[in-house]
Amino acid sequence: MRIEGTRCADLPAAEWERLEGIAEGEFGQFALVRETEWAQPDWCYRGFEGAELVVFHNIVLRTVSVEGVRLQAAGLNNMITLPKFRGRGAASELLRETQPRWFGELEAEIGLLLCADALVPFYSKLGWRRLDARVTYDQPAGRKTWAANCMGLDPRGLMESPREVDLCGLPW
Repeated sequence: MRIEGTRCADLPAAEWERLEGIAEGEFGQFALVRETEWAQPDWCYRGFEGAELVVFHNIVLRTVSVEGVRLQAAGLNNMITLPKFRGRGAASELLRETQPRWFGELEAEIGLLLCADALVPFYSKLGWRRLDARVTYDQPAGRKTWAANCMGLDPRGLMESPREVDLCGLPW
């Protein structure tokens, strides 16, 4: 699989609209997704077979607060394998290939993701761990607390067992 990492702002408008449409089709049926204002991602990583899109995910880069300590986070957003390619390990391959880039090229210190219960085992196999923390974030109407899972990827051991994580902005 050929992998490309591109600043979202550098993607052609039609390609960005296509990716947003795929994400809407994947997650738009969930009330929490529809009722939440989301951060705009900074980076998009896409996996291709030939010229055909197989899998993609986005990254929001942001300084967050973990137990009051400011850390540069790579926020994983919209990890999606297109239906005809599911079950072949494409998402795992994309994450294994891109995670080192987040902590190298993008200079993130930690990875964070917000996910449903059913996805926890998948991410756990790739080194993510569920955080038993109160996760807060911004919305136009004020501060909110995330009601689902937050998982962390912590290659430097900077998040021992956090009780408080502040996304310091909109969720991703």
